[in-house]
Amino acid sequence: MRPAQTKPAMVNPLVSVPLRAQAFALRAGPALLCLYVVMVACPIRYWPVQPGVDETWVFALNYAAAHGLAVGRDVVWTTGPMGYLAFPQDLGGNLVKALAFQTAVWALLVAVFTDLFFRSRISLRNLAAFTIFFGLSAPLYWFNYMGIENLLIAAALILLFLARIRGGTVRYLTALVLIGIIPLIKITGGVIAAGALAGFLLDQIIRLRWRALRDVTLGIVVPLLSAAIAFRLTLPSFEAFRQYLVASRDIAGEFSAAMSTWGRPVEFLMGIEILILVGAFLYLQFRDDRKLARFYVLLVAVPVMISTKHGFVRQDVHLENFVCFAALIMALIALQTSWTTNRRVLFGALIGLPFLMLWQDYVIPVNDNRPMLSEITGIRAVRFGAKALFNFVAVRRSLHVAADVEMSKHPEARIEPEIRAIIGASPVASMSVIYSGAFAEGLNLRVYPLVQRYSAYTPYLDGLNAAWIREQGPRFLLFGGDPIDSRDPWAETPAMWLEVYRWYNTRLLGERNVLLERRAEPRFQRLESIGRTVTSPDAGWKFPASETPVFWTMNCPLNTKGKVRKLVYRLTEVHALESTCAGVRAPRRVLMTVLTSPVMGTFLPGSLAEFAAVFADRPPACAVNAITFESGLGSYSNQCEVEFLRPVLTATTP
Repeated sequence: MRPAQTKPAMVNPLVSVPLRAQAFALRAGPALLCLYVVMVACPIRYWPVQPGVDETWVFALNYAAAHGLAVGRDVVWTTGPMGYLAFPQDLGGNLVKALAFQTAVWALLVAVFTDLFFRSRISLRNLAAFTIFFGLSAPLYWFNYMGIENLLIAAALILLFLARIRGGTVRYLTALVLIGIIPLIKITGGVIAAGALAGFLLDQIIRLRWRALRDVTLGIVVPLLSAAIAFRLTLPSFEAFRQYLVASRDIAGEFSAAMSTWGRPVEFLMGIEILILVGAFLYLQFRDDRKLARFYVLLVAVPVMISTKHGFVRQDVHLENFVCFAALIMALIALQTSWTTNRRVLFGALIGLPFLMLWQDYVIPVNDNRPMLSEITGIRAVRFGAKALFNFVAVRRSLHVAADVEMSKHPEARIEPEIRAIIGASPVASMSVIYSGAFAEGLNLRVYPLVQRYSAYTPYLDGLNAAWIREQGPRFLLFGGDPIDSRDPWAETPAMWLEVYRWYNTRLLGERNVLLERRAEPRFQRLESIGRTVTSPDAGWKFPASETPVFWTMNCPLNTKGKVRKLVYRLTEVHALESTCAGVRAPRRVLMTVLTSPVMGTFLPGSLAEFAAVFADRPPACAVNAITFESGLGSYSNQCEVEFLRPVLTATTP
């Protein structure tokens, strides 16, 4: 009997198509998502020399690095000895060094994201959610010419997360080494990374108890060791390291008092909404795994607090930093949140869509649409890298052409021809907020320790620049009278201006700048006290009559309310009202911290012409006779000690 033949099963093409599509998505999805994230995380970038406030410190730090000036010993800023590698310009060998460093960072980031997308066994839905939020965080990696430190923070957070859920000594050690290196780029980035590490270790102690001893020991030793080795290789001495830490502490610590600006009240509501949305993501994780939710809270608590304060102290474009950092945190949380049910996906959409709306309301307006679109698609950085890799000569040429074009658009950044002719090849420094135009002029530029005066927020920082003027001041100084935040230029850095007044005379007053020339001998030897008083800042004081300039100091400490506001938020700016025979000048902002150094009083200049007159030993036609203060005084003591001083003049002539 012939055996029955089995009829071949018919394959329904309508069923096989979605199955094949699903299989393709499972294979190609992680690769495509990883490729996109790697493009967004590309750290390769470089800049032309341009006029502008931030552009000036970028130029100054590149100029310093190109001329062998060491961080800590010669210059200080919030960026470390490797900071210029994050925002290189074609000065000296900076560009080549930076491209090599940036390429190495990119290779490391590729390894981290490859591990995340292909070895961590995280579902495709979670990887997709991570990718969406990571893309929204892209402007964080371009913020204010920096960004590499934020990419390294992101890599460290991801590695700590993977070490928590999947284990792996290599992952953990890599994260620890990165945490040790980040302060060499930016000290505040190192603080954020250290805060995340502290949260990780606390979670390990709670979860593992005594078995966490190994992780805690490594978490302390490895970052300190990697930082010590890196600083030893990049800084000339321990004293340079100490000065870098102290200066960075002062700049970061006084930022909330010195650089605070107010914005729209609705922006506070935006910040609260975003924090609620981040909390909602954490709540979803809490419903799935309470211990993992606790880990997330401990890991991101310090970074989120620092980012929030940084975003709202100076309530302008810094809000972008806060919003995009929140996107990075939400990307990290999305990696373990369950998206397996339609209800969960709906909840995720109810969180993600409001965040997207807030993101477009507060990130897009402060960016040009074209660069921002290229940032969130990853095209901008990859284009930078492709140009540098395939046509390096053209990149260098384009940077110099762009510098010429930018300088031609801003003639106010250029120096008057008559002043340029006097300076010649002599060494010169600029007291102006913006002095990157020195590059176009080909000046023999000297850079003082705190490369932009407006950031000398404390007597220590102001004193660094004052000592430099006294001991190393060049033949010429330029000053354009361009204040930031409507500050009083002299009261902004009084110790530095005191040394300038001691050592310099007016050489020429130009249309935009006054040129000062160094004296053979100091104008005076010292200041002597001529009186003291205790007064409330809003009451102010009158200056004693004197034929010579009268200086003043004021010791007005923060009260308890002010100390709390400075720690957790920001201080309201304080303005000085200077009375003259012609009336009261427009309010000018002062930094209360630095007023313990002698400030010019009766001859305090109110214009560039008056600056030139003061340094030419010509008394002003209308001297300042009284000073009072307004706004923001609620954070300070209402009993402040004021001292009046006058210079003891030298007998010799300049």
